[in-house]
Amino acid sequence: MAELTELSSRYQPPVRRTYAEDDGEAFNLFSVIHRQRWLIALLTLIGLAAGIAYALYGTVWYESSAKILINEKSAGLSNQQTRDTVVHEDILANHMELLRSRKIIAEALDANGLMDLDSVQPHLGETNDTVDYVIDHMELVKGGEGSAKTARSLHVSLKHTDADDSKILLTAVLKRYEQFIIDQVEQVMGRANDLVNEAKEEVEADLIAAEEEHLKSRQTAPLFFQGEGSSNVYQDRYRRLQDELLQVEISESTVRTRLERVLQTLEEMEAEDGVDHLDKLALIDSESMSRLGVFAGLQMNVADSPEFRAAMPAKMEEARAQFTHLLELNSEKQRLSALFGPGHPKVQDIDNQITLVKEFLRENEELTAPTNAFGDESLSPEGLLRTYVGFLKHDLASLETRKSELQLLAGDSEKKAKELIEFELRDMVLQKKIDRQQALFDGVVQQLLELDTASGLSGYLYEFLEVPRTGDKVWPNLPIAAMGGLMLGLFAGMFLAVANDVRDGRFRSAAELDEAIGLMSLGMVDRLNSIRQGVSGLMEVETSPNAEAFRLGRTILLPEIRAGRMKTLGFTSPMQGDGKSTMTANFAVSFSQVGLKVLLIDADLRRPSVHRYFSVNREEGLSDVLKGEKQLTDVIKPTDAEGVYVVTAGSTTRAAAELLQADRLDETLEIAKEDFDIVLVDLPPVLAVSDPVIVLPRLDASVLVVRVGRVRRDEVANTMRRVEASGGHLVGHMLNTFGSGKKFDTTGGYFGYYQSDYTRSGPKQSVNGKARTSVPRVPISAADRPE
Repeated sequence: MAELTELSSRYQPPVRRTYAEDDGEAFNLFSVIHRQRWLIALLTLIGLAAGIAYALYGTVWYESSAKILINEKSAGLSNQQTRDTVVHEDILANHMELLRSRKIIAEALDANGLMDLDSVQPHLGETNDTVDYVIDHMELVKGGEGSAKTARSLHVSLKHTDADDSKILLTAVLKRYEQFIIDQVEQVMGRANDLVNEAKEEVEADLIAAEEEHLKSRQTAPLFFQGEGSSNVYQDRYRRLQDELLQVEISESTVRTRLERVLQTLEEMEAEDGVDHLDKLALIDSESMSRLGVFAGLQMNVADSPEFRAAMPAKMEEARAQFTHLLELNSEKQRLSALFGPGHPKVQDIDNQITLVKEFLRENEELTAPTNAFGDESLSPEGLLRTYVGFLKHDLASLETRKSELQLLAGDSEKKAKELIEFELRDMVLQKKIDRQQALFDGVVQQLLELDTASGLSGYLYEFLEVPRTGDKVWPNLPIAAMGGLMLGLFAGMFLAVANDVRDGRFRSAAELDEAIGLMSLGMVDRLNSIRQGVSGLMEVETSPNAEAFRLGRTILLPEIRAGRMKTLGFTSPMQGDGKSTMTANFAVSFSQVGLKVLLIDADLRRPSVHRYFSVNREEGLSDVLKGEKQLTDVIKPTDAEGVYVVTAGSTTRAAAELLQADRLDETLEIAKEDFDIVLVDLPPVLAVSDPVIVLPRLDASVLVVRVGRVRRDEVANTMRRVEASGGHLVGHMLNTFGSGKKFDTTGGYFGYYQSDYTRSGPKQSVNGKARTSVPRVPISAADRPE
């Protein structure tokens, strides 16, 4: 069995699909067109003829048309110089809706007595009237042609079966449209003019009131307000006073701090009697030091009288000069320390000079005593500091007085500045109010100007560039109708072709069958001799093209048979009438022609036919052996075909499946394999009865006979599933093309050789002095008789 499997796989197509895929085979449109080309061509010609007949005998339609140019009548008064294309589209769309509105068309027909127009009545139904008819057959197209496609124009047309009435209907509609535009514009413009005038009066009154309010406000304005953009002098004054007040507060703080330090120093000096306090003079600031110097000078001028100089020696005069020099050095030290710091060389030099002056004054203390130098009114260090305290207190009192004055002035300036700001804001609000009222007033006046102009021009510029005229014939058009009929017929043919092809589940070519079932092809036949001719009919086809099909199958199977790996070979088919009995008989004869001893067993116990092919009696056959009534050797019958023996079905039985299920069948096959080179078994159809699936697993191999003229894809697929499910082993198939018609494609591969010169009849022979051709009688398909 493994060798047989290898034989089958050796002849399988490159790609074998499952049976589920076979049921949904890919759709090939070109193949469908090729197979159904005559149906498509017929329907295409019918469609073309129908189109031409419609163009010649159909109802004639005429079209009357007109063209209108539409534009707004702003007369150039609008501030918008350019219009957006969307506005253009909106204008045209509004006029298109107006032209085909039921209101306009109904009023036009009523005004002109066209509601019962004779040429329209045949086209009316129960649910539509003349107005509906005109609306349905009116067409509006906006824009021009070519470069003028964006022009604001309308092309209006009306199709009707009467040329003159189409013009009359369209003219009536356009006249009513024109009158409607005029009436609406006059009504709208009049009402709009009244409304705008009322608005003008109201806006003008509000503008005058706003101007008067602004005038009164300016009359009560502060003196320093000069209008928009003027500065606020009170605000500037307030800023200056605040700056000065800050400086006064800083000076007050400084003077107060100095006063506290000097008072503390005086207390310390009073506690230290008899100590030199000249270094305490460094507490005096440079400005106060200058004032003290002036004060000391006044004292010295008092002492610098002739009497005093006569009374005091020259050395005392020198001591007084040194004391004055000491005050100057202390003042300079304080200044330099503030500029360069206490460690600077200049400050140290001043310190050295102060030290020398102090030593001199100590050595001449009696000369430098205040009573000696200046008398009772002379100044000591304590006196100078007390004088400095007086200066500081005076300065502090002056600063406090100035601070109070500045605070009063700043408060007054702040109040007046706020009042001026508040007035400025109120004046700005009034000015904006006047501006708004003025703009509104200007807009209303502009609208009045435009309304006055537009009312005189009726709102729109509409010009009839083309007036309605007698309708021209537009339908039916012979070329278009013919082309339409042709295309309709073509599409109908394609649709019916596809539907017919999809509905037909038969195989359309030998290649499709090979690809679908995945078995190697053992041959293809079309017409065979009748069963009524018996074994002579089988032997007569020896030189026919069909005989080559059996030789091909024999050649493929023969190596396995001679090797002893294929001793039993069954033949079955999907359905009754597929020709499997004819194929079995012909294979038996074909095998015998190569010297094999062949036994043909008719296992179709329900509809046996082998006995008629070989012209033998049916009695005493397989059913008798399976019943145990006969031995196999008793029922084997020789035939007129050399090397071919048959076992007929035997006596009639109603339990065919049960007999085939018995173990005696296995024993019978084993006995047959011992005496014969090949045992062929004719089995019933797989889809008709269960007998084949009982016998096939017991055979070495089996062949499936497919008649493509009647079997469907799903039947073949179901047959394959049943055989495989039962355990049977199919090694190939025989193709019976009888009844498939010319649409079945048998070209290509080795099938093409069936029509070659090798299979044609031999040369003419002379019979009774007359030439004749050795050609067998025209065979009759195996489908014409029982299997």
